Amino acid sequence: VEREMSAVQTALGALVGGLTLGKFIQNTIDAEREQAQLAAVLRSTGQAAGWNAEQLNRMADALSRESVFAQGEITNAQIRLLSYTGIIGDVLPEAMQAVIDQADRMGISLEQSAEIIGRALDKPSAGMASLSKQGFKFTEDQKALAKQLEETGRAADAQRMVLDALNESYGGAAKATRDSFAGAVAS
Repeated sequence: VEREMSAVQTALGALVGGLTLGKFIQNTIDAEREQAQLAAVLRSTGQAAGWNAEQLNRMADALSRESVFAQGEITNAQIRLLSYTGIIGDVLPEAMQAVIDQADRMGISLEQSAEIIGRALDKPSAGMASLSKQGFKFTEDQKALAKQLEETGRAADAQRMVLDALNESYGGAAKATRDSFAGAVAS
């Protein structure tokens, strides 16, 4: 009986070790793919956002610590958001926070959220119209102002209007989940 138990333990150890090694290999492959895609979007957009890979990785790490999303998921959302070349400078981290908060609140993937927010911020006047169909309230004056800001080269000011609306609806959602029992279990 003792020999059979030892054989079972050895077999279970090998199985668990194999699963752990397999998971490690898959995680390594996923991380390499994410970094390759991040480099590719930075090249294809000419780093229009003004952020390099190292800065984006630090941002993803920080956002991961403040949410229940893994760093790789956040990197994939960054890649999606970076494809919208009108989102630049200080708007990018705020947009990423909005992506994370919206995804958490709505129960959608980060990439889906990045697509929605990327479209809304790339051309804020059109984004306001699209978000209005989803229940966001923008006045006609706000929409007109956003269009005027875009036409005068002040798209960041128009983006601020969109980000404020998103923050009003979703702000703090990811951190609230992270700080809950559900967030503790997910970590």
